[in-house]
Amino acid sequence: MQVIHWLQDNKRPVVMAVSLVLALAVGLILGFFLNAWAAEGEPEGGGQLTGVTVTPSNLSMKVGERASVRASAAGLSQDQMEDARIEWSLENNDPERVRIASGRDSWTVEVEAVNTAETTETDPVTLVATVTCQGGAERDTCAITVVPDQPAGLRITPEGDQELEPGETLQLRAEITPADQAEPVTWSSSDPDAAEVDRDTGLVTAGREPGRTKITARSQSGLTDSCEAAVRGIVLPENLIMRENENQRLIPEVYGAALEREDAAWTSSDERILKVDNGYLYPVSVGEAAVTAEIRAGGRLYTASCQVTVEANTADVITAAAGAGDPLRFDEIQRELERECRSVLGSSLDYVGGLWVNTRQGTLYYRYNSEGDTGAGVGTSENYYADPSASQMGLGDVAFVPKGDFSGTAVISYTGYARDGGSFQGTIEVEVEETEEIEYAASADKAVQFDPDDFNRVCRNRTGRDLSYVEFSHPDSGKGTLYYRYISPANPGSEVDPSKEYKRSGTPSLSDVYFVPEGGSGQVVISYTGYNVYGDSFRGRITIRISEASGRGDLNYSIAQGGRLNLDESDFNDLAKRITGYALDYVQFELPASSEGTLYYNYTGNGSYDSRVTEGRSYYRSSSPYLRRVTFVADRDFSGTAEIDFNAWDTKGNRFAGTVEVAVGRGGKGDIRYSVHQNGKVTLDDNDFNALCRELTGSTLDHVSFDPPPAAQGTLYYRYDNGDYDSKVTSSKCYYRSGSPYLDQVTFVPARNFSGVVSIPFTGRGTNGEDFSGQLEIGVDTGSDLIEYRVKPNSFVTFDDGDFDDLCQEMTGSRLRYVRFELPSSSKGTLYYGYDDGDYDSKVTESKSYYRGTDPYLDRVCFVPAEGVFGAVDLEFTGWSTDGGKFEGTVRITVEEPKGPSVITYATDGRPLSFYARDFQEACEDRGMGGLAYVRFDIPSSSVGRLYFQYQGAGESNTEIRMTTSYYPAKSPGISEITFVPKVGYQGTASISYTGWDTKGNEYRGRIQISVRPATASRYFWDMSSFEWAVPAVDLLYENGVVHGTGNGTYSPGQQITRGDYVLMLCQAFQLSGQGKAGFWDVPRDSYYAQAVMTAQALGITGGYPDGGFHPGSPVTRQDAAVFLMKAMQADGWSLGSGNEQMLSRFRDESSISDYARSAMAVMVEYGVLSGTADQTISPQKAITRAEMAVMLANALTL
Repeated sequence: MQVIHWLQDNKRPVVMAVSLVLALAVGLILGFFLNAWAAEGEPEGGGQLTGVTVTPSNLSMKVGERASVRASAAGLSQDQMEDARIEWSLENNDPERVRIASGRDSWTVEVEAVNTAETTETDPVTLVATVTCQGGAERDTCAITVVPDQPAGLRITPEGDQELEPGETLQLRAEITPADQAEPVTWSSSDPDAAEVDRDTGLVTAGREPGRTKITARSQSGLTDSCEAAVRGIVLPENLIMRENENQRLIPEVYGAALEREDAAWTSSDERILKVDNGYLYPVSVGEAAVTAEIRAGGRLYTASCQVTVEANTADVITAAAGAGDPLRFDEIQRELERECRSVLGSSLDYVGGLWVNTRQGTLYYRYNSEGDTGAGVGTSENYYADPSASQMGLGDVAFVPKGDFSGTAVISYTGYARDGGSFQGTIEVEVEETEEIEYAASADKAVQFDPDDFNRVCRNRTGRDLSYVEFSHPDSGKGTLYYRYISPANPGSEVDPSKEYKRSGTPSLSDVYFVPEGGSGQVVISYTGYNVYGDSFRGRITIRISEASGRGDLNYSIAQGGRLNLDESDFNDLAKRITGYALDYVQFELPASSEGTLYYNYTGNGSYDSRVTEGRSYYRSSSPYLRRVTFVADRDFSGTAEIDFNAWDTKGNRFAGTVEVAVGRGGKGDIRYSVHQNGKVTLDDNDFNALCRELTGSTLDHVSFDPPPAAQGTLYYRYDNGDYDSKVTSSKCYYRSGSPYLDQVTFVPARNFSGVVSIPFTGRGTNGEDFSGQLEIGVDTGSDLIEYRVKPNSFVTFDDGDFDDLCQEMTGSRLRYVRFELPSSSKGTLYYGYDDGDYDSKVTESKSYYRGTDPYLDRVCFVPAEGVFGAVDLEFTGWSTDGGKFEGTVRITVEEPKGPSVITYATDGRPLSFYARDFQEACEDRGMGGLAYVRFDIPSSSVGRLYFQYQGAGESNTEIRMTTSYYPAKSPGISEITFVPKVGYQGTASISYTGWDTKGNEYRGRIQISVRPATASRYFWDMSSFEWAVPAVDLLYENGVVHGTGNGTYSPGQQITRGDYVLMLCQAFQLSGQGKAGFWDVPRDSYYAQAVMTAQALGITGGYPDGGFHPGSPVTRQDAAVFLMKAMQADGWSLGSGNEQMLSRFRDESSISDYARSAMAVMVEYGVLSGTADQTISPQKAITRAEMAVMLANALTL
């Protein structure tokens, strides 16, 4: 608001104020009437901009097209429309796709499409119309999409996904719109094995097996459409392997909508092996069974089968890693062993036995500390416990130590035993890191000096610390010698001592160690142990490549008189590698005689060059001046052999010498030879002619012309293809290396049934204009179309595509493309693809091609002989070469006759010996017929010993093996649970036969030989030296707690045994128990033998003397010992009979045997428990010694 100040000092301001008020009043009145007039003359709703509309709102344009877009405003009069301002603009137009051609500031605009979007994901261009009027603004848009000016699309008919029966055909068609822009279409299938499609016609042919593929049609301009084609049926994996305690589910692959709506019916071929329920597999026992799924749909039955193998419990492979020469301690993998036991058997691990590793890979030790303190070796018959007691060996104390020169995968086998029974087999794979090698090279007449820096580098890489010293192992005999301070053969110094430390800094110095080779060339490996400055050790090896003593080599070439030769650096490089073992670095030449020729650098065909080669200058393989640019140009008048001597150095600085010999001929002539099978063909290789041209003219080949051979021998064709050809070769036409007609498209085809040598003269010309000539000699022979392999029974052979490629080249002259096989009879064997010890990808089919260089690969085809097949099996095949040539051949596979099992050998010092299942498995596998299933043992002669199952010890209730019982390698009753107990006193070789069955059902006979050599010195008592005959018996009884010593490590073998001690030993030996009466008056109740005497009295073993006493301190006579022993055995359940007393008549003192003892003495003699003396006496009244008692009792316990 404006404030008006009134003045009081005169009248004029008042008059002005009144005038102002009057003027304002008049203005308000006029304004009212003017507004009313304006309202009467204006259209209804006008006066204010309320919106803008762009028509059309969306626009699709081809490149080059123009279109008009119009805008209109809402809320404005016609006059206001004329006064309003409109502006057109483009958004999202980078890069430019649309431009405004005209009318940028008018209500109608013309736009032009200039380019398509970079991708189909790009948003359309936005055309914006903005209208401004009386200070207000509104806008609207049009979305413009630019499409290419090409056919609109491609559509496959019939539309949608298709289904076919195996072998059925279906015609597909491709429709391009608009129709007036039709163009060629190519068809393809993503999986031709499922269904093939003709690339030109679109005819689909279903394969013989169910499957699904994508059929694609592609136009020349890139338009595509696809559909899926399913071949109806169901598919199961061909093979499946399961464990006994494992459940799995088979889920079939179903192809076809009608089949997918139906449920499969499942059956098993042998429910004793495997049961199936709705695809769920439940193993019952070890073996094989076929599982079949069936679906009935549309009136047809579709089936698929899977061969399921149920295997015995075998643990998964445990993997571990170890450094070269570093131990792997089992406490690092014990948890994994325990986990495998729970996984396979569902129980906790008790112990592990049967530990074994190939000694070439390393050694198993118990309580290994270092190389100087290795502890004890691990035996296959020893058990190592997961939770050991004081007397048991702990599993965590076992260690595997790799050999110092071994790297790769070491395999340790074992048998695990659960606490609640049951066993399983397993392996531990230890990846031993590759030892970092130190490499040297030398000629056979040169010593190699070791560099401490090389050893220090390895030490730092392995331990992170500097090297202190090294200890060496001797190289293999005959390879060479390590010397310290070697000077010459006449002054070699001293040989390196393996126990001595050769130091990086100090004396004896590592730098003074030399290796002096012996013999010829080859490779020498020397192992060593290094120690860093902290004392940490590592293992390593030195590899020395020895070349021939003469460090010379020659290179031979030939050229025409006056010709030239460009030296080939690869020839010099190959020579360097052959002599020194390393790549070439550079060469220095001695100049040839000027009368022979000249060496130039950068010589050109017109005779110009950069420089002449000079002596002493180096020419390099990989840098300037380049060896490959050195050229020898022969003098025009010289013929003969030009010799150019040179010295060369490899990349390691090794020097060698040689000579370039260039045969310079008076005329350029040479031969090229090929061979081909009768009725085959051979296509010429332009590289052969080019090489001859380079030799004879010094330049590359330009062209060749031929004198055709007689028609009776054969014909030269140009572009020959299975009987079709462009033309026959004529003598007037030239064939070029780099132009048409091409030399490498010339083919020689022998006349039908012709054999012999065809000579075809030819004349050639080099690019330098020099001519040469020669003979093309082609040997045509009947040849052999046979590829041969040998295979062991129960094994397989994998084909080598190189064998087929060689035959293809011999018979067609071209490389192999693919092969198809005629399948053998199933009684002979089976061809598999991707076979691996029972697993395979698929079976080979006759209609499938197997390729040399692409999938499916020929070198993954395997033949597995059928069981019981031996001798030759012939497989016919047809092959095609890369140029379409066809040939036929035979693969002959000779299946070797099986061998018998290897003899299993053991040795014992008289103690019980446990069998090891792995020995029986290896003996079975040596036959080459299959893995071991189970064995049955023959009963050995009782004169050598007995076989027990789960032997508990002498005097225990042990179970002898039965001939009709099967014993298994990986489950109970197990082979590893069998123990051979030698008869006490037996010495010699016990032979035990057995019958084995392999996993293929084959039966065979095997043999075990056990060398029994009883110990002559007791392991427990030092006073047995004069009683060697009793040592095995005494040690056996002591180990089983039957006898004890007499103190201070003595047994007192010659001491008489008392009646009290003898009865005590009988009760302990046979674990007798029983409650007697009050006992004998002369047996104190608190005596150590009192309970044993009461038990013997209660069991009727002894009745005592007439005086009511037992006389425990009295010695035992031999006849009383026999009586007591027989009654004790009868009380233990033995059925011994009454004995044949006629057997006593052979003893001279038979009459001195008391009547009450005759039966017992006869029984003991009959069973071999008691024997006489050398003078044919049995001494029944003689007191028995502790040694004699031990032998009698041990004989009885091991019956």
